[in-house]
Amino acid sequence: MSLFNELKRRNVFRVAAAYVVIGWLILQVAEIVLGFIGAPEWVGKAIIALLLLGFVPVLALAWVFEVGPHGVRRDDGTNARDASPQARRLDVITLGSVVLVMLLLVWQHLGSALTGEQDGRQAQQESRVTQQQAAPAVQAVQSAPPPARVRPEPPPFEVPAGSIAVLPFTNRSAEPDTAYFVDGIHDDLLTQLARNDQLIVISRTSMMEYRDTTKNVRQIGEELGVATILEGAVQRAGQRVRINAQLIDAKTDAHLWADTFDRELTPENIFDLQSDIAVAIASALGRTLNVGSTAASRPSAPTLDPEAFDLYLRARAIRDEATESRIRERIELYRRALARDPKFALAMGELGREYVNLFWFHTRRDADRSEGGRWIDQALELAPDEPQLRLWRAEYFYRAHLDYEAALEELDRASEGLPGSAEAAGLRGFIERRAGRPRETIAALERAVLLDPRSGQVLQALMETGWLLGDLDTVSRWNAQLVALPEIPQTAIALHSQARMGVLGESGPLMARYVDSTGTVLVAAPVGTPTYGFDFHHAYMARDFDLAKTLIDTLAEEFWEDQFSLVPKALARAQLALVQGRDNEARREAAAAIVFLDAVLKEHPDDYRAYMAQARAKAILGEAAAARDAASRSLAMRIPSRDQLIRAELRAEQLRVLAMIDDSDTLASAMDDYLQLEMKYWHFDGLVLDPVFDAHRDHPAFQALAAKYSRKDSGA
Repeated sequence: MSLFNELKRRNVFRVAAAYVVIGWLILQVAEIVLGFIGAPEWVGKAIIALLLLGFVPVLALAWVFEVGPHGVRRDDGTNARDASPQARRLDVITLGSVVLVMLLLVWQHLGSALTGEQDGRQAQQESRVTQQQAAPAVQAVQSAPPPARVRPEPPPFEVPAGSIAVLPFTNRSAEPDTAYFVDGIHDDLLTQLARNDQLIVISRTSMMEYRDTTKNVRQIGEELGVATILEGAVQRAGQRVRINAQLIDAKTDAHLWADTFDRELTPENIFDLQSDIAVAIASALGRTLNVGSTAASRPSAPTLDPEAFDLYLRARAIRDEATESRIRERIELYRRALARDPKFALAMGELGREYVNLFWFHTRRDADRSEGGRWIDQALELAPDEPQLRLWRAEYFYRAHLDYEAALEELDRASEGLPGSAEAAGLRGFIERRAGRPRETIAALERAVLLDPRSGQVLQALMETGWLLGDLDTVSRWNAQLVALPEIPQTAIALHSQARMGVLGESGPLMARYVDSTGTVLVAAPVGTPTYGFDFHHAYMARDFDLAKTLIDTLAEEFWEDQFSLVPKALARAQLALVQGRDNEARREAAAAIVFLDAVLKEHPDDYRAYMAQARAKAILGEAAAARDAASRSLAMRIPSRDQLIRAELRAEQLRVLAMIDDSDTLASAMDDYLQLEMKYWHFDGLVLDPVFDAHRDHPAFQALAAKYSRKDSGA
């Protein structure tokens, strides 16, 4: 008997086929299970090794032994095993395993597509329902339940071929306090990829939502509008680190590229290791996606001091928090880094940026503004070609000096080195908007949302820009994406209703925020916060004077303020008393407000907000000339002359002053000039909600304005 016939008789071929098929099935199941439980990579490799090592022994056992009705026994060469029931049973097992493998492959590659189509139809239905229900009240006070989440619509543009989202790397380290190290690798990779002008890289802000996500790759790709997803894991143990990464097609789940980096980690080469990994992955992505490999250029290490770099990473890990305490904590960390390496340019630039943040968000002290500029300039002397430093200098010119042209010039230089930066695109949008150029604003913000589609700040800016232009369709479109975020910024919860109030004069949906299901009045914003002033103004404009009085009485401080206004409690009481016909009380409170505002202007003579508040108080007192003069001085200040958003808001407030002291013809002429502004928060129907305009409503000039500008009956 030939060897072939003997192998066939002893079922060796059947066993080999069954082993291969069952082994392949085991690997497919293991890939799903190990990925789900986050098992280390070595587990999968160990399974493959065991299957390979077991192949030859299994074939040997098949040659030597047979399984029959009497159990396992040695084959003496006389049994005709081909025709035995055991041979046919082995055929059935092999065929069944093949069927299971095929079903598993079909489920992996077609299941997500079928699910995606169903989810897409569901998203369209939910979108239509959302648009039909956009007008009802928005109940979003702190004590109320959060708004219902809907599946976000895919971004309103085609998915670019070179687009990629880098998921936050999984931290598989057993050692504590390594999260900042893992985030540092992720950040460095994003920075390297953003240098490639042929890639569209989703910003870190949008990616943080997907840390430890259970969503599949296809769903993430749809939500972010990208063609590819990069995922990876970091395992750090003592002086060794292992990082694996894989690039996946977001539409088909196909793996396009994968690699593992296993290195010795010492304090001296921590940055070199991160840079090597970032450059290697960026280069591989460039080749895989068939785009240029400019991202593969190696940046120089920003410092050779490992402890200085560790302090730098720790500060960057908390950079998203803008509270004063966190800003000062970062300042201290960067100062400690610079104490170890005085030529650490990136730490120096970050330090300057934090001083600018301190000035912009909190102190408004010239000392903080100057300190920020000094550190950024010193950093640029050390690294004049570093695009991140150029980006921070643009931010400095914008925030510290409202010097838009200088900021845009620096931003152009930064964008040459970071063409894929969402932060640069967003900053350009904010600068253009403050400069009063809405078309450029929209173009920049739409570029930013392409790179950062899950950023509440960018979506809120797009909504607000639509509001400024009176485009409520745009407001609704971006609001649908905003409310689908897992966490909605507190300042954006009622933005859609605020826009409808400002454009159409609809107060009902917005005021529903202040009443619970039993009719009890609620205070929406924490006392003393900037939005607290918005709440008072909304209640006053909606003529809910009881709520407005409650808001005043619960405020512990003697005033509230934001970038647009500074309102003493006495002035708010004077406003309420005036429109309710308590003239003596109104005059008494207005006089008290004047005393408070004089003290503010003595200490801060360039406070445009205090001058406009003074104008309103003077108007309540009947001092028409003094009121006009104070309003004019407010508008002549440097900030209102440079910042078109602040100027538009001050001009609306000036109209409220004129409504108390001028005749209807003069007021109508001033209103006509104001309403021709391209960007403004208060359009005709929203502006005239203020009770101070009641005395003018029946005048022909006012009626003509209503016929020209009112959109109240249009609903949009």
